[in-house]
Amino acid sequence: NMKNLAKHKDKVNARNLVVQAMYEFSFGHNSAEEIEESFRKNFTKTKVDYIFFRNVFQHATKNFQEYEKLLMEKSDLSLFGIESIERMEKNILIMAISESATEQTPNEILLDESVRLSKKFGSDNSYKFVNASLEQILNSE
Repeated sequence: NMKNLAKHKDKVNARNLVVQAMYEFSFGHNSAEEIEESFRKNFTKTKVDYIFFRNVFQHATKNFQEYEKLLMEKSDLSLFGIESIERMEKNILIMAISESATEQTPNEILLDESVRLSKKFGSDNSYKFVNASLEQILNSE
């Protein structure tokens, strides 16, 4: 179904931008509003589901610290031999948790997309950690 495919693509594009906006937000230099405004200028170039972007990004930035805590509690850092979650991976996970909270996205899509984003933006094997952590969090909701 072409219409569904196009809608799917607009969401994929939106997720790519949410992750980048979250990355910028996580440094704490600019407010969520300023970042959203600067990203909105890019929306004309790419077809993006803007409502989706805004809902997920606003939820993620409002609940950032709470979700950071949740990640520290639920992620199996020792299993992967790491002491802390890298910034990019953390943002991908917080975005997925936020999407889970705001949209009716099935868990398998959240997992697939988080793996895709980790391969695109994260470090080499980070997708394994992201996948395992997200699965644990989504299953404990």
